[in-house]
Amino acid sequence: MKHELRMDTENEILVFHIIGDYTTEEARESEALFKKELGESSPFRQLLVDLSKAGPMESRETRKVQNDSMVKAGITDTAFVGATAATRMIAKVMIKLSSETIPTQFFAATDEAINWLKNQRGRK
Repeated sequence: MKHELRMDTENEILVFHIIGDYTTEEARESEALFKKELGESSPFRQLLVDLSKAGPMESRETRKVQNDSMVKAGITDTAFVGATAATRMIAKVMIKLSSETIPTQFFAATDEAINWLKNQRGRK
């Protein structure tokens, strides 16, 4: 996978950098990757997605599969950084159409996204 997935141990947030195009097959693989990176003992299951180097998602099916993978991996909150206006619009529609919605916000800066995710922890 050309994309980068890592655990930000300082903030206890899973960080996913999507680089280039993102396919349905990659979305299917993401559930297992998220679970592996988070492990069983992670106190938080939050995801920061950096879209600053992302190309288009393959299809509507890709977006649905990705959302389903996040739900199955137990992701509780998602912050997107670096999304274009078109990407934000598509993502917001997909979030509203999803049967299981994960609290999601879009941010221009990573530090804003991290602060929002940390603030979400007290709301649960």
